[in-house]
Amino acid sequence: MTDKVHTVTVREITEADVPPLPDKEAARAWLARNGAGEMPLGADAGHYQHIVLNTRTGELAFHCSDYRRSNKEEDYYPGHLFAPSHWQGVPEVLYWVIDSGVDERPYHDVAEGNAFAHEVAPLAQTLLDHLVPVPGTKDLDWSAVSASAGLDIGRACKRDRNGPEGRRPWLIEVSDAAREFPRIVQDYVTTATNATVDKEAEHMVRMGLRRQGDFWPDLATHYGVKEEDIHRFHSGLIGTRAYLYQHRLDQAAGRPLVPVEQWLDKHPAAITTETTDEELADFPEQARAAAAAEGIVLLGVTRTTASERRTALRQQVLDELAALGHARAQAEKAVKAARAGIYSRLYRAFAWEGDPETSDAELGRLAHMTRQAVNKLREPLDDTPATEEEPARA
Repeated sequence: MTDKVHTVTVREITEADVPPLPDKEAARAWLARNGAGEMPLGADAGHYQHIVLNTRTGELAFHCSDYRRSNKEEDYYPGHLFAPSHWQGVPEVLYWVIDSGVDERPYHDVAEGNAFAHEVAPLAQTLLDHLVPVPGTKDLDWSAVSASAGLDIGRACKRDRNGPEGRRPWLIEVSDAAREFPRIVQDYVTTATNATVDKEAEHMVRMGLRRQGDFWPDLATHYGVKEEDIHRFHSGLIGTRAYLYQHRLDQAAGRPLVPVEQWLDKHPAAITTETTDEELADFPEQARAAAAAEGIVLLGVTRTTASERRTALRQQVLDELAALGHARAQAEKAVKAARAGIYSRLYRAFAWEGDPETSDAELGRLAHMTRQAVNKLREPLDDTPATEEEPARA
């Protein structure tokens, strides 16, 4: 159960919080006319009324989306629709669709909607009371009781206002199943990363209640689940994520869990750009031994992890090479342009007479060149064709 359970509080809404109630009689008349004339307001409202529960604060409320807007707008719906796929994750805000707007259950006005929120409040409280914390995170996970309470809220939202059914026998607590069938928990989970554990948690739910291969037991027969319940959309194990995170902690026996990436940041010499393929193959065993000596448990230690680290380091070198090459090319381009500009101005200055001073030394100082270099540029301009001397007279 959660460390801190919030008490459900119904927040009653007002007329200012909801769009106008659709006129069903006007809508029927419009439909009878085959859609002739102006469509009455709300004729296409659909199921726009909801029950909304904030699982972190305990706030519960009747809610109406504004059917005058497009239901494709980002905030049209008030949260995440119950129930989550494969019971993975407890969203901060859950909502249930009320099957209103039909003959059996007309749209609720504000007073009726607030009353309905109070009606399902005990079920919402049961849902919150039996959520399970995921160790090492701020997340919550489902239990069979909390999920069943959510399903019962859904039943209350049906047009026939179905009554609660209580704990569903086709929702099996993974803690119970693992105690009797320990092989369903894979060994690698004890040193797996969070992302890998999350995938395994969902995989365990997907495995269902029937025997799968040599290791997955016939949970349906063992727990007496009826045939018609075995293939329900939401049937199977529940609470898998919280259980696997706790199992990993238990196997660590108090030793800190450290992702291998963090460990490598503190041990940069373990994997470098020069690490060979043979050294990569030896890395997992050596890293685990080093971690054991430090009194920690490394998560995600594989040859693939080491290879990805080396690849990332090498890519960093290549990225630096590309940046330096670009900088060099840009610099050389700038130098070439500056040289052309300097030479063009020097040649103009060479042709001047009078002030200001344009001696080679002064021009060199201004152009950041030696006097000799400036003089070398000037020399071809100073060359004049040689003239033959007149012969001496007798």
